[in-house]
Amino acid sequence: MAATQQAKTRVFSDVDFERKGKQATVLRVPQSRNDSGWGVVQIPITVIKNGKGKTVLLTGGVHGDEYESQIAIAELARNLDPADVQGRLIIIPALHFPAAMNGTRLSPIDNKDLNRCFPGRPEGTFADVLAHYVSAVLLPLTDVNIDLHSGGRAMDFVPSTTAHVLDDKAKMAESTAIARAFGAPYHVVIKEVDAGYTFMTTCERNGVTAISSELGGANRVSIPGLKATRRGIMNSLKHLDLLKGKLDTDGPKTRIVTVPDYGCYAFAPVAGLFEAYHPLGARVRKGDAAGALHFIDDPRRKPEIIAYGYSGEVWCTRGQGPVVAGDPVAVLVADQR
Repeated sequence: MAATQQAKTRVFSDVDFERKGKQATVLRVPQSRNDSGWGVVQIPITVIKNGKGKTVLLTGGVHGDEYESQIAIAELARNLDPADVQGRLIIIPALHFPAAMNGTRLSPIDNKDLNRCFPGRPEGTFADVLAHYVSAVLLPLTDVNIDLHSGGRAMDFVPSTTAHVLDDKAKMAESTAIARAFGAPYHVVIKEVDAGYTFMTTCERNGVTAISSELGGANRVSIPGLKATRRGIMNSLKHLDLLKGKLDTDGPKTRIVTVPDYGCYAFAPVAGLFEAYHPLGARVRKGDAAGALHFIDDPRRKPEIIAYGYSGEVWCTRGQGPVVAGDPVAVLVADQR
């Protein structure tokens, strides 16, 4: 019996996670509408199983305006030959499908951020039901989750992998080894803001080794971000022995960095049009000006300067000009101590 039939979930599919070979099908999430009482949202899923090995859940599009992962993961689903796989790959290029089709971080159905809805609940709205399916059906099958993100329309990042600070040092070592194989310029180990209901935290609570990423952004398909995503996926799967072959080491050596405290976040105190003063990766010092807020509604008003509260390197900056009060306009990273 397929796992989707065993778990208490409202999501259904004809996928058989135990079948050998390659299956390209959809997950069907019920979504009753005025014009379709029995309607569903269909989310593409590809499952490839061959031989013995780990199960890797590879996901993109948890936020719909983060495009690099959606492209690279869809390419893999389309092109990968089952004969080249040892183990099982569960591939979902655009997990939060309504948001991906809308090009937005939040769903147009229920206005929720999927990555703040885990572990989900079957009696909730669309994002809750989908998060519950992932938690109740997919994670029990999974050894490693690689969930790829970028900055969306809000931020623009140095291509990076990310992971949480964990008490379980063995799990931290596993995630760091995957990140080093992935090969992005930074691997950022963080105590994340509001992480309790995220996908990664739910993986950790279920014993699943997990890494994520920030691979570009600024509401576009980043050229360096997409290059790092394509290379990183293949390297990670080779490292995990799901694919044969040597890792592509023709790239930057990954540095392990962290976001030490909230002083690394530069927040806009008021609304305005943000002008960044430093490119990504620049080294800056506490007290340096991160940029200026311009007030085009009042040309007589002088720009307000936002200062860095920490010394480090610019990990990300605002992806679009307009900001509202409380928006981060830059975040710094520093070497681990």
